[in-house]
Amino acid sequence: MGILRSGAWVLLVVSGGSIACGTSDIRPAVVQGIQERVTAGQPGGRNAEVWQDVSHFYEQRAYEPAWVLEGGHAPEAVALLSRATEHGFSPDAYLHTSMTNAVNALKDKDVSKDVGTLAELDVVLTTALLHLGQDVALGRLKPGTMDPRWKAMREAPDLPGTLAQALTTNLAGWLDSVRPKHPEYAALQKVLAGGATADHDRIAINMERWRWLPDDLGDRHLLVNIPALHMAAREHGQSVLDMKVIVGSVEHETPIFSGDMNTVVFSPYWNVPDSIAEGETAPAAARDPAYLSRNNIDILRVSKGGVQTVNPSEVDWDDVDALKGLSFRQRPGADNALGHVKFLFPNKYDVYLHDTPADALFARQGRALSHGCIRLEQPEKLAEYVLRDRPEWDTKSIETAMYSGTEKHVKLEASIPVHLVYFTVWPNEQGGVDSWPDVYGFDRKQLGSGL
Repeated sequence: MGILRSGAWVLLVVSGGSIACGTSDIRPAVVQGIQERVTAGQPGGRNAEVWQDVSHFYEQRAYEPAWVLEGGHAPEAVALLSRATEHGFSPDAYLHTSMTNAVNALKDKDVSKDVGTLAELDVVLTTALLHLGQDVALGRLKPGTMDPRWKAMREAPDLPGTLAQALTTNLAGWLDSVRPKHPEYAALQKVLAGGATADHDRIAINMERWRWLPDDLGDRHLLVNIPALHMAAREHGQSVLDMKVIVGSVEHETPIFSGDMNTVVFSPYWNVPDSIAEGETAPAAARDPAYLSRNNIDILRVSKGGVQTVNPSEVDWDDVDALKGLSFRQRPGADNALGHVKFLFPNKYDVYLHDTPADALFARQGRALSHGCIRLEQPEKLAEYVLRDRPEWDTKSIETAMYSGTEKHVKLEASIPVHLVYFTVWPNEQGGVDSWPDVYGFDRKQLGSGL
C-alpha cells in the first residue's frame, strides 16, 4: 500500500498482547493522527470501496484506535490476516509480513511518543483487514471479466460495522461472519485450512465463484452445474432429485445466470431460433425438399394479418432477404427437438430446461452438445417434482400430457429459483473434492486474471 516505512516501527512495549503503560498520555494525539489520515482522503493506489469502509469504521468509533494502544487487538488482527490462506488468498496480499514485523516491534521497544507511527499502524491494520474482508465477502474479481453475462448477486455485508462489533465479541470469527453462507464454501475453506493440496488453485477460484452467488438460493431450488453436467433439485441445501444433463457446446455456451421457473409446457412446439434456422434448418431444406416434412417442421410468416403457414415449394431458398421474413416451427411429437416437455424460467437468453429425443447421448462422458439450453435425463421426474403442489398433476396425468401431441401450458403454484452455475470442484463427503473438466475455459481465464 506504499505507506509502511521499513524500520520505522519504534512503538510501545506489549505485555500479553496489550500495551503496558503510558498510553493515556498519548491517546488524544493518536486519535488526532488517525483522524487526520482518514479525513485527508483516499491515498493513491488503495481500493476506493475499501477506503470508504475504513472511513466508516473510524467515524463510528470517533477515530479511536482499534489496535495499537492499551486494550488493542494488534496480535489478533495479524493472526486474522494469516487466515487469508483458508479463503484461497495469500496473506502477503494484505501486508501480513509487514504487519507481523510491526506488531512484533511493539513487544521489543520501549514506550514511544511517535504518535504518527502508531496512528499509521492502526489505519494500515484496519485497511488490510477490511481489504481481506471485502475479498472474502464479495470476491477479488468481477465475474464480468469471465463473461459479460456472468453477474455478481451477493448482497454486500456491513464490513466496517461487523468488524467493529467483532472487536467486542469474537474478532477471530469475523471472516466467517462475512464469508458466503453456503455450506459448500465452508467445506472448501476447510480443505484449504488443512494444508497444502494439489487442488489449491482450482479450489480457490471456485470459492471465488461462490462469492458471486446470493446467500439465499431459495429453500427449494434447482441447481444446474455446467461442468458437472448435472442438475439437482435441492431443499434446504439437500439434494432431493439428481439427474444428468446436456449443456451448451463450446461454440454455444450455456450462460451462467439465475431465473425463476414458472411454467411447464407439455407436448411443446419448438420455435427454431434464428441462428439455428439460418445456419442449419434453411440450408438443410434447400438441399433436401423433404427435410421439413420429414422432421415435422412448418414454415411461418408473421405479418400484421397474423401468422401464415408457407408452402416450402413456394420459397426461393436463394433469396436471402425473403428468408429473413420466415420462421420455422417444429410440431409436437416424438422427434421434436424439445422432446415431450419443457420448463420455462423466462430470461433474455431464451434458455430453458427440456426433454430430448436423443436419450442415448446421456451415456456419453462429455455432454457439452447443445445450442445452449439444458437437456434433461429424467424430465418426467422433474415435472412431478415442480408440480407436486398441484395434486391433479400426478404421474399418470403428466405422462398423458407429455404424449398427447397437443401443447399445454401449466403454471406452477409458486415459482422455483433456477441457478445455472459453473463449479469445476465440489466438496465431497470424504473431506476432499470432486472435480470436472473446465469445459468453457473459465478456470484458465480466472487464473490468468490473478486468482
